[in-house]
Amino acid sequence: MISAAVIGAVVGLLIGIADFVVLGAAARNGGASRGGALRFIRLMSLVVFPIVGWFVGPIVATSLFPSSLGG
Repeated sequence: MISAAVIGAVVGLLIGIADFVVLGAAARNGGASRGGALRFIRLMSLVVFPIVGWFVGPIVATSLFPSSLGG
């Protein structure tokens, strides 16, 4: 069985990919003045969201299903 931390990381990665795509569209429409900052934020979202999901996943899982996780 997959752990809650792994599920949280995968969900975080999916959110990070969606954020990457949306911010990419904003960078294309916004011109070159914000390009560097948006590129940095886009790349950081691919790193930060899975890490946050890794830690938040077990917290959410234990609050939703306390008996199945031994809580």
